[in-house]
Amino acid sequence: MKAYRVCAAALLATAALTLTACGPDEVTASTAPTAGSAASAPAAASAPAAAPSAKAPTGAPAKPSTPARPSSTKPAGGTGGASPTADCTANAAGNRVVEATDDGYLTHVWMRAKATKFVCGADIPDDGYFASYGDPTVFTFSNDVKTTVLSDMKAKAVDLNTFMKLVDDCLHNPSAVQAPNYCYGNQYSITANSQNVITSITQQYHP
Repeated sequence: MKAYRVCAAALLATAALTLTACGPDEVTASTAPTAGSAASAPAAASAPAAAPSAKAPTGAPAKPSTPARPSSTKPAGGTGGASPTADCTANAAGNRVVEATDDGYLTHVWMRAKATKFVCGADIPDDGYFASYGDPTVFTFSNDVKTTVLSDMKAKAVDLNTFMKLVDDCLHNPSAVQAPNYCYGNQYSITANSQNVITSITQQYHP
């Protein structure tokens, strides 16, 4: 009887060991996932979908057109400014202007001057200026000549000696001329007879 109990106890111990080895926590080699498959699974799940490839353009983009350069051709019949109108020369009508080149007044009163012509300003519509030309002519003065200067831009009658002193200073010593008198290009509006005797003379404004 004692030998039977020992055998029975041994069988029970063997059975317990067998049940423990086959518990739910044990996984056989056939059911365990391999290292390669386990690593590839999350990688496949996390990889983003490939972006669709953009179709390359078939040709280069068109270049913007270059703006045309303005023509450098000057207006016909002019020097690039506005063409003067017919009214331009009306400013000089009946006005004889000379440009003094020399003078004498200490012993005998005389003035040498060039003739001028009115030139319409190419860049100043309806306006212009007097331009001298040719050789100078000698002018003398009548006994009752009327002489006028521009004093502070206003006409002022003066005697002949005062007038000729201004003419002489403007020609030979401009720095001696003091305000309100000024030199204006040595141009004068005159009235003279056929013998070039001046009966009236006025200082002419010239910018």
